[in-house]
Amino acid sequence: MLRRTVLIALGILWCILPAVAGELFRFLHITDTHIGVTAHHQETREYVRLFNEMSPPPAFIVNTGDCTELGSTQEYKNYRQVMGDLRVPLINVPGNHDVRWSAIGKEGFAKWLGPLRMHWERGGCHFFALDSTALLEHHGHFEEADLRWLASRLRRLPKGAPVFLFFHHWVATGEKMVDNEQQLLDIIAPYNVKAVFVGHGHKDTTWWRNGVLFLMARGLYQGSYHQVEVDDSRIRIWRVRKEDAQPVLEAELPRQTQPVPQLRVQKLQVQADSLFARLQWRAPDGALPARWEVRLGAGAWQPVNAERNRDTFELKIPLGKPIPGTHRVTFRAVCDEKAYEASAQVEVKGAVRPVWTFRTGGSVKAQPMIYDGTVYVSSFDGTLYALSADSGRLRWKRSIGGTLVAAPVVTEEVVVVGSTSGAVVCLRRRDGRVLWKSELPPPVFASAGIWEDVVCTAAGDGKIYGLSLRDGGQLWQFQTEMFVQSRILPVQGMFVVGCWDNHVYALDAYSGILRWKQKFGRSFYYAPAIGSPVTDGVRVVVPSNDGVLHAVRVRTGEVLWELSSAQGNSFGYPSPLLEGDVVYCGALGGRGLVYAVDVRTGQPRWVAETGRVVYDSGCASAGGYIFTASVDGVVYWIEKQNGRVVQAYQMAEGHVFCVPDTDGERFVIGSMNGTVYAFPAQVKGN
Repeated sequence: MLRRTVLIALGILWCILPAVAGELFRFLHITDTHIGVTAHHQETREYVRLFNEMSPPPAFIVNTGDCTELGSTQEYKNYRQVMGDLRVPLINVPGNHDVRWSAIGKEGFAKWLGPLRMHWERGGCHFFALDSTALLEHHGHFEEADLRWLASRLRRLPKGAPVFLFFHHWVATGEKMVDNEQQLLDIIAPYNVKAVFVGHGHKDTTWWRNGVLFLMARGLYQGSYHQVEVDDSRIRIWRVRKEDAQPVLEAELPRQTQPVPQLRVQKLQVQADSLFARLQWRAPDGALPARWEVRLGAGAWQPVNAERNRDTFELKIPLGKPIPGTHRVTFRAVCDEKAYEASAQVEVKGAVRPVWTFRTGGSVKAQPMIYDGTVYVSSFDGTLYALSADSGRLRWKRSIGGTLVAAPVVTEEVVVVGSTSGAVVCLRRRDGRVLWKSELPPPVFASAGIWEDVVCTAAGDGKIYGLSLRDGGQLWQFQTEMFVQSRILPVQGMFVVGCWDNHVYALDAYSGILRWKQKFGRSFYYAPAIGSPVTDGVRVVVPSNDGVLHAVRVRTGEVLWELSSAQGNSFGYPSPLLEGDVVYCGALGGRGLVYAVDVRTGQPRWVAETGRVVYDSGCASAGGYIFTASVDGVVYWIEKQNGRVVQAYQMAEGHVFCVPDTDGERFVIGSMNGTVYAFPAQVKGN
């Protein structure tokens, strides 16, 4: 094992060394190996032997993510054991499977497989491996710090140097998987980017965007990878598939910069019930677009006519009735059967708008918590923010370190929050002064619960911990078989915890002794682990990812009723809200369903349909409305009485996995774009 560890570490260093001038070299792109406890070992070993036999050998190999199936320590060990015989330098890029279900998070990936981002040079070409993953999520996102790092490195490159990018999630297809893909595309636009290699989709496909070639391969265990040959004048990219007798040449590209048509948005504004746009088109050979298309947000591409005025084109697009808010409008010019795109954001006014917004230094995934006029916000920049609920003005902030995925828990005197660094920190609520800090095995994903003077949280070692609220001292611990990521629920002298080992545990708050447990979900992937449990003091309601909402008796764990969501829509991701005798809960799926369920019988009272995918966002309630959000950033006001959607607002682009919170006058919600939004609780219906 030591030999293999050294080889992997040295491999990263070797590939940074430049090739001899004029030397032809080649590299390989593999992806989605999905090494599990037992799965896909033999298929990958056969490719390791094949790669070792190549002559001349590849300069390096890049695996663009989902290296493992679940990102566990054992799977990382298995991956290193399988790849350990590889005599070619290997660079690993994180994928969603490496961090979505991993108790050890991105820290585990970095420990076992190497840095989350890298830049190296070979033969005058520059290569960038990036992290496109969002912790605990299927979707992709580039953190601001990573984008700044990339932009800084690109600025320092020799002019015209060929550039290659590697990351996991696809971009620039029109089907948005990475919420801030446009930021990445804007950063790389001025440079000689030759190809971008991705995985995630398990398809053999290529596409062009503004002169850049994008390539996806199937999983390596499915028999597909790319081979790239580079010499002093050209770059040739081959797709190698097990079912083909010979590799297929996908592209032959010149090393030097090639002028390509440029499309720019000069002007974009709303005019009555339409959009007016002025676009600049410049093609090196004077070619003109054969057709024009436009799309609003993630909608379908629509053909549109454009009037030419020298090198500009003017377009007028009927708006119809778009959701009020901030929309990205993308224009596409098709010239010589290749697409060239440009986009800009536009504000569509309506009956509702944010009361205030606040920009943090990182993504916001955890539920902001409102307490006594202050909003407490966890951010991926490792900082806890305290904001005025009235104005959004910063009252104080405190650096906790790591990444704050967990929501804070707030009492009259203190705020407690955990970090992926393993730190659990107790702060004085009025000014953010640190009162104590307890170190647990990283990462801490779960939002803590407090019962009297006991804090309950969970760590990366699969244990649930009871800590003293007075000084952070450890009172007890309870071992699970996996890990905990959702909010821990205090009720009746117990802590109720949903876990990825398919169990819901009820632990005595003072001793940690198991009171009861229930097993839900037909396999690991369908555990009661994402949506947080809620209670009315008599029942606990918790969703599992197989689309079932469960109600159990608080004292005994006896199952009182179970409700399955509609086909194609699944309980388990959004967190439920229990208010009075009704449970409100969203369901993952394209229809964007939100249920109102009688907590005594488990029978639906109504089902609302938003029409957009709701992912992890749950519900909040005030003034006769339920509030929730879709993953693409649309917030909804739904009448509690009948489920009628009366208003919606499109936030600026950024995935939303956040549960809103409310103080009765407003509700607050965060986005992966790093912004916290406050909206009025009362709106005028459509």
